[in-house]
Amino acid sequence: MEFSLEGTTLHVSDVERSLQFYGRIPGAVVQVHRPGVFALLKIGKSRLGLLGVGASGQFHIEIGTTDLDSAYERVREAGIEPEGPPKDSWGDRSFLVKDPDGYWVEFDTALEDGA
Repeated sequence: MEFSLEGTTLHVSDVERSLQFYGRIPGAVVQVHRPGVFALLKIGKSRLGLLGVGASGQFHIEIGTTDLDSAYERVREAGIEPEGPPKDSWGDRSFLVKDPDGYWVEFDTALEDGA
């Protein structure tokens, strides 16, 4: 099982405005766009998510893994308590933890069928 930093998701007040801004970065490619809710851009080898939560100035990081259920157990064994069990959502399976400063860390893996 490997772990890899996949990208960052910014919590933004206006997805469309942020998408206009970040979409102008040379080489940025929009992979997912749910107007007003979420956008995902591929920039080089990493991803930048724009999540419309009505507030700005926050973010979370994403750590990808090939075996999410094993990662969940390993995180718990390391003394880090996830916010809940892994869930399927938006084409991936993930779970969340909070760091000591309150930042979210999302562990995820892509679903085979892209659900």
